[in-house]
Amino acid sequence: MAPQPRPSPTLPSSAETQGAAQASHEIQLRYKLAPPTFKTLCTISHSPARRDILQTACLATEFRSFPIKQAERAFFRAVNDSTGIPYPIPENISQPWHKVFLLVQLNLLKIEWPNKISGPARKELYQEVAHLSKLLDPVLRCIADILGERGHGRGLRTALDVLRSVKAGVWEGSENELLQVDGIGVKKMGRLVHAKVKSIKKLAQLEFYHIERLLSHNPPFGQKMLHKLAGFPVLELDFEIISQYTPTMAAATSSSPNEVTGSTENLIHQSSTTSLWIARVILGFTNKETPSWNGHTPWLTLVVEGHNGQLVWFWRGSSKRLVGGKEMIIGLGVKKGEELKITFACEEIVGTTVQMSVEV
Repeated sequence: MAPQPRPSPTLPSSAETQGAAQASHEIQLRYKLAPPTFKTLCTISHSPARRDILQTACLATEFRSFPIKQAERAFFRAVNDSTGIPYPIPENISQPWHKVFLLVQLNLLKIEWPNKISGPARKELYQEVAHLSKLLDPVLRCIADILGERGHGRGLRTALDVLRSVKAGVWEGSENELLQVDGIGVKKMGRLVHAKVKSIKKLAQLEFYHIERLLSHNPPFGQKMLHKLAGFPVLELDFEIISQYTPTMAAATSSSPNEVTGSTENLIHQSSTTSLWIARVILGFTNKETPSWNGHTPWLTLVVEGHNGQLVWFWRGSSKRLVGGKEMIIGLGVKKGEELKITFACEEIVGTTVQMSVEV
């Protein structure tokens, strides 16, 4: 997803309409989704809630090959009515999208499944969950790109929140964050939460012998756990408005040793509707080495929202690019006195989000 300038409130020109259509087509090709699926995803509202994003994603044509079987009906009714999922379905449970919608939520709760299903059928469902998760990934990313291309910052942030939760296997903001750690299950998490250790960051700050005491393990369990937790990304964010942009700054900006995100032409194009401001962004992490989680180097996203949740800026990149800190000088089409909301987080790891607000 490319950085998006604030959209103009005036009627779009034919060139702008053609550009939007081309961007939409590129998004569709990027994710190789069925045309009916892409058409459905494009119906997403400009500021969707978590439920809206997940439900729209589950309506994808690709999920129609997962019907609710007769042997599964009682199970899914129990999931909907008795498990405490955040988004129950207020209608008869019968459609393929119902199955996906309920299974994803059940998986994110990390609770025991209802016993309203036979052993063989349960085993088959476990296999389907893995398959569904793979299919859901490009659908959610496509929704995020659609919202970003339209300049809907609040919706983009929420879509990234849902994607992050699905990839991590736990809801962002829940007390299940610790379940992302290999070797910590529900019982061990319960002990830690009881000791008021509710986040991976806080667990990583404990001495190894405290970890062993809380979880009733002998050495070198604590040392191994801390070594594992050392790779959990602890992100840093600094965002500062430098000054209002003037055409005479173009030469100085282009010759700056710092990275410039966005072109001077883009900035001048935006001047008819908003003031142009130069901002400095510094992204980094406090880890001693480049973060690595579950054997992968995390990818990160930065979302800058302006008035009414409009997308002012977006960045995505690997944490490898943040070694030593990454400084960007960017141009923003905003108004003086406008409050910006900045959100920096790992794309697939819950508990990494850093947020701040800045007034222009």
